[in-house]
Amino acid sequence: MKFEDGKIIIDDKDFLRRMKHSIADPKKTISTRGKCPYCSNTLEYYEVFTSDFPMPERQTIIPAFDEKGVMIGKCENCNNTFKVEITNPELSNFNPERIKEDFYFFSDTNQQKPQKYSNIKTIQSFVETNTILTDRHRGYDFNDNPLFICEDCHSNLENISYTFLKDQKWNAISNNYSNYINWDLASRGGSPKYIVIRFPFYCSCGKEHDAIFYSDYHETSDFQHHQFGLLNIFGAQPLSETLFGVHTKTTIMTWLYKLLTRWDFLYDEVYIISPFVGHQFLNKKDLVNTWLNVLSRVNPQKTKIFVRNGQSKSFKRAFSETNMISYDDMEKFDLGSVLIDELKSKNNFHAKVYCAVSQNRCEILNGSMNLVEGKSFEVANFDILDSYSKAFDKFLNPLGINRTDKIPPENNKKEFSLLFDEKSDFNPYTGTLYPESYISVAINNQDPTPRYP
Repeated sequence: MKFEDGKIIIDDKDFLRRMKHSIADPKKTISTRGKCPYCSNTLEYYEVFTSDFPMPERQTIIPAFDEKGVMIGKCENCNNTFKVEITNPELSNFNPERIKEDFYFFSDTNQQKPQKYSNIKTIQSFVETNTILTDRHRGYDFNDNPLFICEDCHSNLENISYTFLKDQKWNAISNNYSNYINWDLASRGGSPKYIVIRFPFYCSCGKEHDAIFYSDYHETSDFQHHQFGLLNIFGAQPLSETLFGVHTKTTIMTWLYKLLTRWDFLYDEVYIISPFVGHQFLNKKDLVNTWLNVLSRVNPQKTKIFVRNGQSKSFKRAFSETNMISYDDMEKFDLGSVLIDELKSKNNFHAKVYCAVSQNRCEILNGSMNLVEGKSFEVANFDILDSYSKAFDKFLNPLGINRTDKIPPENNKKEFSLLFDEKSDFNPYTGTLYPESYISVAINNQDPTPRYP
């Protein structure tokens, strides 16, 4: 060890190597994708780095200790063994981890492993993983352009209810949530898909409402790790009245973003139908952001996008010109958007329809607005239909969109969510929520229906 500025700096390499797991810094981890040198299959791996670990009570610092080496893997596509030069090969790994077979350090005095793997090929073609096209986030704006306003005083109920959730409800929820996480980890069973939270609150005018929020299930009760979206506020002005009329492009797009968050949870399929994305005078960066604002909020497994021919090409070109890596290169490493790849292009329509469908309920936003923000005004309507057949006949079939036979789809028998309901003291063990009850709970304010074998 050595002394520096009155502190003990540990420099024993054997000790530092044993301590690496403790000083690994998740914030420094770099995810990378490369090509198998034998079959060009895309491989994903991550590189782990360490950081200084101060122990002020002992006036001691365990310094960062990074070592270069080689990680050995076996391609699951061609079964050939390959290698990749990487930092801290004992901590770094592939995704999935079963690909990893061995590792060694360049500093090793024993040359047995370097000689053993001397003739296998090394990954040469690789890119740092950029998930901008595949990341999903809700980005729910609780402050501006609310979907849910008080029917009596027109106050923004989204901001009021979110403040209640964060400042008054979460402490009780998080205690029960933490207990459930511990039980879930110990039981090693299937984890919930979402957490759903229902509680009453009062508007500033004194009117009582019920709010329903949801977030993906995470193995942490830290509020900051959850991206909440609003499913409904009971007692609010009907959406058909709030959205109906003439509004700015930005207002309508903000509403659409919020509806997409709601629809992802509630409905079986979502259709985004717009002749144009952006406009001819929109700069490349804003065009890319317009696309990403939509793509990041939708579920590729249940969303279909229809635009005019050439719109997807414009996006890919703009993306390539405004990013360090081209869209084509992103696709080569399986980092492109599935929605862009499967985009259905048409040339003979001007209709703008944004809708979500299930067998017995459909919500439809339509009007004069393309997918673009701005200060100019557009017309918007919001309709609720009581059957998929009616929505298909009125809005989808005239555009040549094929009827789906998957409404409702085969629900995953293992999928479930947790309902934290204040009337049950936010007890998650009494609030198991299955997909067939999502609409009845979030739209009709009913209690979950049990699922029997």
